Amino acid sequence: MLQQGKQQEKRRFRLEIEGLRALAALLVAIYHIWFNRVSGGVDVFFVVSGFLITTSLYSMYRREGRIRGFTYIVKLLKRLIPTAWTIALITFFISLAILPTLYKEQIFTESIASLFYFENWRLAWDAVDYLGRNNEASPFQHFWALSIQFQFYLIWTVLFTVAALSVRVLKGRSLPNVVMTFIGLISILSFIYSIYLTNVNQPVAYYHTFTRVWEFGIGGLLAFTLHRIQLSKRLSWILGWLGVVGLISVGVVLKVSTVFPGYLALWPVLAAVFVLIAGDQGGRWSAYTLLSSKPLVHFGKVSYAFYLWHWPLLIFYYAWTKTASVSVLHGLFIIVLAYVLAFITIYGIETPLRRVQLKTSITAIILTLWAVALVSGIKWYEVETYERAVQGISENHPGAGVALLKESPTFTEDPTPPLDIAVLDRSDIYDDRCINMDADVEAHPCEYGDTENYNAVIAVAGGSHSAHWQPLFDEIGKRNNIKIITYFKGRCRFSTTDVEGWEPCEIWMDDVLDALEKDDPDMVFTVGDISEMQYTEVPDGFIEAWERLGRANIPILLIRDTPRYEESVIDCLDANDGDIEACKVKQADVLLAESAIDQLPALPSNIVDTIDVTDVFCDGEYCYPVIGNVIAYFDRKHLSATFSRSFVPVLEDNILEALEKAKQMKEE
Repeated sequence: MLQQGKQQEKRRFRLEIEGLRALAALLVAIYHIWFNRVSGGVDVFFVVSGFLITTSLYSMYRREGRIRGFTYIVKLLKRLIPTAWTIALITFFISLAILPTLYKEQIFTESIASLFYFENWRLAWDAVDYLGRNNEASPFQHFWALSIQFQFYLIWTVLFTVAALSVRVLKGRSLPNVVMTFIGLISILSFIYSIYLTNVNQPVAYYHTFTRVWEFGIGGLLAFTLHRIQLSKRLSWILGWLGVVGLISVGVVLKVSTVFPGYLALWPVLAAVFVLIAGDQGGRWSAYTLLSSKPLVHFGKVSYAFYLWHWPLLIFYYAWTKTASVSVLHGLFIIVLAYVLAFITIYGIETPLRRVQLKTSITAIILTLWAVALVSGIKWYEVETYERAVQGISENHPGAGVALLKESPTFTEDPTPPLDIAVLDRSDIYDDRCINMDADVEAHPCEYGDTENYNAVIAVAGGSHSAHWQPLFDEIGKRNNIKIITYFKGRCRFSTTDVEGWEPCEIWMDDVLDALEKDDPDMVFTVGDISEMQYTEVPDGFIEAWERLGRANIPILLIRDTPRYEESVIDCLDANDGDIEACKVKQADVLLAESAIDQLPALPSNIVDTIDVTDVFCDGEYCYPVIGNVIAYFDRKHLSATFSRSFVPVLEDNILEALEKAKQMKEE
C-alpha cells in the first residue's frame, strides 16, 4: 500500500475496504437488533482504521518530510465531529424527552463522555462502579468504539512524531522501519495485556484502550507490508471468502461481549486481515466481487454515521414500545431509518462542512468554542437539575418524620424530590468518591458533620446500606458538634468474612478494622443484618467484626437493614404515573417477621443499642416507596438523601443517647 511508484497510485483506493466497513456495520446492527448479541464488527473497524491512519500519516511524512501533529488532529476532528456531535446532540434531547427518568443521570454523563471521546472509560468505570452496574444500556453506549478510535488516533500521531524525530537523530534509518518497530512492540504489549485483563476483569478490558491497540496495530503493520504480499488467484479467493465467512460467523459462535477482547478477538481481526490481503487478486466470484459491489461501497461511505444512528434508534424503540425484542419488520424499519439518517448526516451536514476551507488555527478555535458552548449548556442544565434534587423536609414533606405525627396528614403536594430527578437524590459519598469500588481494598476515610469544633467522633462504616445513612449522620453531626468519619465499600458488609465469599471485601474490612482500632472513635454505626429473605440469621462474620472492635473497647450502634425492592422505585413510580399503591410491596415478601439481630441469644458487650425503623417503611402488611410525601429510594434498595435526612427528628435522640452510653463504656 505504501510502496513507491505506479502500483501505489493504482491501489491507493481499495474498494473492498468500503465493502468491509459496510458488512461490519450491517452485522453490528443485525446482531444488536435481532439477536441481542455483539458481532465482532467493531474489531474490523479497528483494523481498518489502523490501516488507513497509518497510510495517511505516512503520506503526510512523504509529502512534507515531517508529522504536523496538531494540524493532523484538527483535520481529523473536522471530519469526525460534524457527524458525531450532530447524532450525539439529537440523541441527548430525544433521550430526555422519551426515556424513563431513571436514565437522566446516565444521559448527562454519557452525553459529555461521548462528545469528548471518553465514553469507553465512562463505561469501564460503570463496570467497577457499584451503582453503575445498575445502569441500563444507554443510547450513547456505542460511542465507546468511537472514543477508543479517536484515542488511537492521538496515540498514533504521537508515535509517528516520535518516529520522525528518531529518524533525524538516527541517520540511515527509514521511517517505515522505525514505525514498524514501534508498532510491533506496542502491539505485542497490548495483546499480552489484553489477554491478562480479559482474564482478570473482562468488563473493564472490553472498554480499555490499551487492550485494543494491538487490533489497530495489525492494521498499521499491514499498511507497510501489504504491497509485498503476492498470492495466487486460488489462495486469494480462499482467503477472501474465509475472511467474509469468518466475520459473519464470529457473533454466532462466540458471545463476544463477555469474552472479548483477549486472544479470541483474533477471530474478527484475522477475518479483516484475510480480506485485505486477498484484495482484488481472487478474480471472478471472489469476496472482492461482493465487497466492491456498488451497493456495499456506497453503504460503506455512510457506515460511520449508520453505526452511530442504529443504536439510539434501537434504544428509543425499546422505550417507545416497552418491549425487549424487535420483530423482523420493525428491525428492517430501524435499519432503513438508520441508513436514511446516515445519508442525510453525511451528505447534508458532514460533506458541506468538510468543504469549507479554513486555516487550521481558525478551525481549532471554532471547534473549541463549540466544545465550550456544548459543555457549558449541558453542565448548566445538569446543575439546575441537581439543585432541584436537593430538597428539604417541610410540613407537607416530613418524610420519616411522619411517624412522629399523631394523625396521618393528607398530602396534596407532589412527592419530593420531583420524580424526574429523584434518581439524583443520593448521598454525597458518591460524588465525593467516598465509597470504595471493586479494585480498591484500602480503607479511605472521609469526614462529614462538624469537622472543626467537634466534641465527639462517630464512624459510619460498611457497605452501601450503611452509606445511605450518611446524610442523616452528616446532619446530626452538624447540629451536635460531632465529626462523622466514613468507611464504605460497595458490595461489602461490615463483616470479617464476606457472605458471598468475595475476597476484596474481606481484605478491605481487615484494613477498616485496623483503621478503626487506630482512630478509636467514640462509637461505630453500621448495619447489623441483611434484608434479604435467605439471610435468616446474622452471619458469623458480622459478629466476629463486632467482637474484634469490642476487644479494642470500641462501642457499636446497630441498625436493622432497610427493605429492598425487586425493581427501581423511581422506574416503577414513573411507569405508573406516580401511583404509590402500584409500587408498594408486601412486607412479608421483603422482610423477616423478626429481625435477625433480635434473634441472637446475646449481643457482644460493646453493642450499646440496636435500632429498628421498619415501622417507618412498612405498616405490617405493606412497605411503601413514598413515605411522608418523600420518595424513599433513589433506586431499588438505597435510601434517597432527602429521606435519610428526614430521619433526624426520628433518630437523633436515639443516636445521641447511644453516643453517651458509648462514652461511658469507653471510660469504664
